[in-house]
Amino acid sequence: MFGKAMTSEPVDTVPGSDTPVILIAEDDEGHASLLERHLKRCGNWKICHRFRDGQEVLDFLLKVSKSTSWARRNPHLLFLDGCMPKMSGQEVIREIQTSRMLKTVPLTIVTTTNDSQELESFQALGCTYHLNKPVEINALRHVLSQVQPNHQ
Repeated sequence: MFGKAMTSEPVDTVPGSDTPVILIAEDDEGHASLLERHLKRCGNWKICHRFRDGQEVLDFLLKVSKSTSWARRNPHLLFLDGCMPKMSGQEVIREIQTSRMLKTVPLTIVTTTNDSQELESFQALGCTYHLNKPVEINALRHVLSQVQPNHQ
């Protein structure tokens, strides 16, 4: 590791900075549900939105980053499936890195691969953390502790 129902409340309704905001881009319902359950067990984390493909999450981030209240809406962490429909995790990361606002969002790639070259390519693109599927709760806790130690 380097470095059915999700809630889908709009980011506008997220309370102040007391509750860290998490976005999940995962097309597999089983993996998304497991990640959501683990996040609930890990404490005060608000799953703000779930995206089922790479283009959907990128469109959302680009729209939100252009708003005047980006600081209030800025997600604390994005869990990004490495292999999604319409746009891969690598393509999403490349696009995120071109935006001054978006590249501040910590990215966790969630994949089934253990291929060191592929993982290094995600890291080189700007991905902060990596989790293997199925996500284990202790690995998730480690990532969360790195992102926001006060909200475990």
